[in-house]
Amino acid sequence: MGLLLAFSGASQAEPTFSDFGGAGLLQVPTARMFDADTLAAGFTWTPLYRHAFLTFQAVPDVEVTIRQSGDAYAGSDETEFAGGVDLKLRLLREGPHWPEVSAGVRGLFDSRGLGSRYLLMSRRWYDTDWTLGAGWGRFSQGGFLGHDVSLIGGVEVHMPDDGLLDGFSFKLEYTGDRFHAERSRYADLPAPFPVNVGVVWRPLPWIEAGAGIEQGHAAMVRAAVKLDAGRLDSGSPVKSPPSKIGPRPSRGIARDAARRIETALRSAGMPVQAVRIEDAQATVWLDSVPPGPPARTAGRIARIMAARAPAKAERLTVVLGPAELAGTAVSFLRADLERADRHAGSPAEIWRTTELEPAASAGGAPGPAADRWQGRITPRLEQSLNGRNGFHAYRATLDFATFSAGPSGLVSGTGLRFNLSDNLEGRLGAPDPRLPVVRSDVGRYAAVPATVDHLYMGWLWNPFTDWHTRLSAGQMDEMFSGVEGEVLYRPFGARWAVGADGDLVMKRVPGNLLYVEPGLYATLHGSLRYESSDGLIQGTLRAGRYLAGDLGSTIELTRLFDGGVRIGAYATLTNAGGRNLDHGISVRIPIGPLPVVGRALAPEIATRSLGRDAGQRVDQSLQLYDITGAAGVGRVMGSWNRLLE
Repeated sequence: MGLLLAFSGASQAEPTFSDFGGAGLLQVPTARMFDADTLAAGFTWTPLYRHAFLTFQAVPDVEVTIRQSGDAYAGSDETEFAGGVDLKLRLLREGPHWPEVSAGVRGLFDSRGLGSRYLLMSRRWYDTDWTLGAGWGRFSQGGFLGHDVSLIGGVEVHMPDDGLLDGFSFKLEYTGDRFHAERSRYADLPAPFPVNVGVVWRPLPWIEAGAGIEQGHAAMVRAAVKLDAGRLDSGSPVKSPPSKIGPRPSRGIARDAARRIETALRSAGMPVQAVRIEDAQATVWLDSVPPGPPARTAGRIARIMAARAPAKAERLTVVLGPAELAGTAVSFLRADLERADRHAGSPAEIWRTTELEPAASAGGAPGPAADRWQGRITPRLEQSLNGRNGFHAYRATLDFATFSAGPSGLVSGTGLRFNLSDNLEGRLGAPDPRLPVVRSDVGRYAAVPATVDHLYMGWLWNPFTDWHTRLSAGQMDEMFSGVEGEVLYRPFGARWAVGADGDLVMKRVPGNLLYVEPGLYATLHGSLRYESSDGLIQGTLRAGRYLAGDLGSTIELTRLFDGGVRIGAYATLTNAGGRNLDHGISVRIPIGPLPVVGRALAPEIATRSLGRDAGQRVDQSLQLYDITGAAGVGRVMGSWNRLLE
């Protein structure tokens, strides 16, 4: 059902795709952007180039496109695709008396010499959408405004929704690209005409087809699909909401009330660790943070407490997450919950008297901590659009993973991987002879029917307030074994964090749990992280040494949803040189509710560079930022409007 809903909701006035992906005309982008949470994929064919693209509108004003482009003019069946990242930022939204303004970079790491920069403004006029601006790089080859900059722009005309051409729009553009590099390579390539025309058809809101004539002589055909990623997220399953709070018990023993609260919470599926009632204070500790909006979890627990706690218990505290994982203690006034239960209050009114503090401020839970256990089943499809012999390389696996946490910060993780299918042989290209082989031999590991993906023991420790450390040892991922360390400084309530992590590992023998190959590999990275006010959009900048010894940096952007859907995009560039950009987009969609596994079944689809040696890190299945953020202040505040669900 989530997939069907994801393909609905488009309107005819929405932007359409350019040849390179992202909102645009044909070769020229526009200042427009798609709705937030849009995820799209498409392919463009011209006699000269092939473009495969994934566009991700993670936030309203930032558009990211990961693209593979290949020069196919020579007619070879072995077109080699090279990657590029396109980024567009909206500077000003369209208003009553001003246009929409955006600036961007196409080919952020310059794929195939297609790099360009632009500053554009777009303005709607009835059923037309006009774009005008300046372009640099490829766009400036015509030199219309000077040697280094050119005027670019055009118009898109949308047909009326109730007319004969419902679903169609027509495009006309001027581009300054003169294709100098291509004409120097191919003597028979005609001189381009700087005006392109095209037509777009949307038979369904989530399907777009386009065709056109470009450079005055070249045909263009484009197809794309677009979905609303937010509609894939149906929310985590919850049992029926708690009954009415009702009047406070006239009398009762605190110990008996604590047992009744614990029984009710376990019946509601809450991972309760302990309940304590002392005078006017009642506190519940959770072993882990349930999936879904943390404010909703806190609200449900607090209402169960309010219905069963002794009459004098006025302050109700819910400790979301263990103290060693930077959880949050949410403390309510009982009277506020009672008023809201009578429809005389709201989450905003409850917020005024609610206190958010570190989990450690509530003190340790009474009694020993129970072991925490989580499991996940992941059917995974990884694909690369830059294969050497043919356009597409893929690998399909089925992963089973468990994670457990015991007392004193001890943790462990186990993963089994079953390799289902792949076509990697002969499609990944030759490894870079200047670099040691770290990931380019992925085909050796994919050929093993079943293997241990990871098997490690770890220790989590908080040496100081807001400081978190992790030490892990064992089989770290499918290819490497060794030790791993991480430190993270994440102030309570802050939207930023800084950290460092490093690995010292050896290459595993494919399919063997005990033996490793000669040679040591070391990584060391510093990271800066920042998240949105609700904690659901996260950006990361890493810099340091990668497995092959190359130095560089990685940019990551992650969009989380309350039901567990996760979309991530990344790009890595190092000093290895050549076409060694590593980049990708991944989508993980938990499915449920299902018997036994709940929402632990989480298919994942990733489009990324396969078989690269440059810019590679150890696949860290356990990261401090992820495990400290599930019950962070941002996530609680961002989901506060769902408190009373």
